[in-house]
Amino acid sequence: MSDKKTAPAEKRPMRAGVTRRDALRGLGTLAAGTIAAVVLPGCDDAKASSAPAAASSETVSNQAETGVAVATDDWTEDGSMVRNVQRIEVPMRSVEHQPGVTGSQQNLQAVAFDMSDAATRDDLVALLKTWTKYSENLCDGFPVDEPRSDKNAPPLDSGETYDLGAAGLTVSLGFGATLFQASDGTDRYGLAAVRPERLDYTMPHFSGDQLADDECGGDLFLLIAAEDPKVAFHAARNLIRAAYGTATIRWNKVGYYHTLSPEGYAHADRDLFGFRDGTTAPSPEDEDYMEKCVWIQPDDDPHGELYAGGTYMMWRSFDMKIEAWDQQTLAEQERVIGRTKLEGIPLSGGEDETAEPDPEALDENGDPLIDPASHVGLFSSLRHSSGHTMFRWGWNFSNGFNAVGQLRAGMHTGGMARDPENDFYQFMRLWRDCDLTEYLSFTGSASWLMLPGLQKTQEYLGQNILEATATS
Repeated sequence: MSDKKTAPAEKRPMRAGVTRRDALRGLGTLAAGTIAAVVLPGCDDAKASSAPAAASSETVSNQAETGVAVATDDWTEDGSMVRNVQRIEVPMRSVEHQPGVTGSQQNLQAVAFDMSDAATRDDLVALLKTWTKYSENLCDGFPVDEPRSDKNAPPLDSGETYDLGAAGLTVSLGFGATLFQASDGTDRYGLAAVRPERLDYTMPHFSGDQLADDECGGDLFLLIAAEDPKVAFHAARNLIRAAYGTATIRWNKVGYYHTLSPEGYAHADRDLFGFRDGTTAPSPEDEDYMEKCVWIQPDDDPHGELYAGGTYMMWRSFDMKIEAWDQQTLAEQERVIGRTKLEGIPLSGGEDETAEPDPEALDENGDPLIDPASHVGLFSSLRHSSGHTMFRWGWNFSNGFNAVGQLRAGMHTGGMARDPENDFYQFMRLWRDCDLTEYLSFTGSASWLMLPGLQKTQEYLGQNILEATATS
């Protein structure tokens, strides 16, 4: 079997690429000609991510060794640097983990699908092959496929990104529990025997849940992210079109995230309440933590070898009650969160947002500096008592108004865990005691098996699962 994908025949000139890891190394670098990029966001003994130090000769050397492209046109005449995110390319093949699972590019397109009633196992395989081929080409900065010579037929690629680069695009694929076996027990595609034991049909009910059926669940999931919103939309549009006749959209969510200050330094993004989000999140660069708490291991499940290198993602979407929040005093907002709003410093003290919260710190009257019912108070107490932290990312969203004229805005989040019960659900149960819940309404929820990375010899994502269940 060949692992060579089909590249478009009339592709535009190849652009010099920057891998995400190289981009991380080069972030904040002010050496002439280097490219600034976006960093990643942030179980026990996890190391929180932080802003990079100033540029050093070692950073420049690392860039040279790893082949980071030099782009002198990224500098203006006055000597300032312009970020050129269009040049960032994230290889999809020959990787242990799907790159987009741990990424935090600035623009999100998340799409869940239901398989059509008439779709067969062969249809599923054909769709996975097409999605994988198209995704590889898109992540390399190409159209989805070779252009058709027949102008009387619709073009294979919709064309809105012909003049753009890959912009750090990643496309990650997840399987829902219902793909393995329908909730009524039907084994539609012969996958029931290998359904992961830790992949739930639905999550437990959590405080603040007001779930909408059309924002929950699904058979298949595409997590698409890029530094350019048009690049992310283009990928979603063309992959959705490729599913016509085989799968239908169940829900589609769009989000945005910012990781760099105007000066080019990394920081945690602010949520739409105005507070930094993910300040103490574990870093995906902490390989020990990721192996212990995020990536599925072969002995985790009777069929764990099929999923090793993947992870379970718990998707949650929540609306923020913006109008109610905006009426609160600054002191009340900071009490509910447990941090100062401007600097992000824990109310227990510290020099900056990276200071470790101390849930046991008291003021001169003997009262807790961090309210035990605050967001930081609850979650830092769990971290202090059990050593557990949760790896997740989040994208803000704003989507007009609701039926009563209030802003429809909030956040989409994805928590990644090797063991959802111990590494995710226990955090979610804390919401019942959290004062922040008064200002949130959880509307979307889904669990996914995010597949391992695409191997060199694989034709398509999920191939090992389909082949392991094939009948002669």
